[in-house]
Amino acid sequence: MVFLKRINVTVTADHNEKIRETFEKLELPVVHSEGTQEKVKVSNFSALIPDELVDNALEELTKKIDLRIKENVIIIQDIESFVSTALDKISEKAAKEHSKKNPLERLMNATDKHVRLKIDTLTMALFATLVAFSGLYLDNVVIVIGAMLISPLLGPLNAFAVNANLGRLRKVLISEVSILGLLGAIIVLSAITTFIVSQFVNIPINSGQIILRTHASLSDIGIALVIGLAGGLALFVGLPELLVGVAIAVALVPPATVAGIGLATENYGLFLGALALTFVYLIGLELGSSIIIRIRGVTPRRYYQKEEAKTKFAYSIGILVVLFGLLSAIVYFLNL
Repeated sequence: MVFLKRINVTVTADHNEKIRETFEKLELPVVHSEGTQEKVKVSNFSALIPDELVDNALEELTKKIDLRIKENVIIIQDIESFVSTALDKISEKAAKEHSKKNPLERLMNATDKHVRLKIDTLTMALFATLVAFSGLYLDNVVIVIGAMLISPLLGPLNAFAVNANLGRLRKVLISEVSILGLLGAIIVLSAITTFIVSQFVNIPINSGQIILRTHASLSDIGIALVIGLAGGLALFVGLPELLVGVAIAVALVPPATVAGIGLATENYGLFLGALALTFVYLIGLELGSSIIIRIRGVTPRRYYQKEEAKTKFAYSIGILVVLFGLLSAIVYFLNL
């Protein structure tokens, strides 16, 4: 199937030749018109462009346009259908010559919706907690993993990593608050469920599935980074989101649920051990995902934002590295 977008470029008249040359280089048929905008002469360029060429086109255009000037605007729209043999050939050629990397706009659209915590996301996390609690209580690994199929943690983690690379610190902080809010809700619900269930039956806190989540080891540190790398890579290479999401949820939901069990039973050793494991995985996942997204070249397109984003990314990663290093050191000495 061929996917096209419409790209509309409005620029001041002095940019005419640069923009025309860019479209000619891409071999795209373009419609050109001129007019005025608040008494300023502007030129409008409109063309249909294959998905595979969107990144290249935007990269070239942003090099030649100063987008700080209010008249200079680039608009990209989805096209539902088109009829053109010539465009079919252009699209087929683009698909062969350019890798199907995920355009920046698509990454932003896919992750921005997960920045803020939503009721539906919270509800799914709570359902996953109840199922995970059942699996831990029954010492049934199948049920524990099955609970992860409905856990929604992948989206917020990817939102954190993408925005860290783009230097959007406000959204990074909101994403982190959303993630911590989800984990906090899991712990609280687990504690409440444990309290209620314990009024009728004994909670076996020494079951195998619970014991596994009572402390962090050096292998957990490596696993967290690997899963984080896979989670970030899934945005680019078409790994099934469900599979990566399950891996991330298995790393976070069960230990957070165990932390709730420890809190409700006043077993603070259990609570602190499970909480430490939860944070080892959380920071490792965020670090791994952020690094792979940086390696894949996700940065702002505007040249005057790249350096600022690089600095902000360095701050974000620096904090994660320090926290991860401290947790790793604590885990190392506890396991001596």
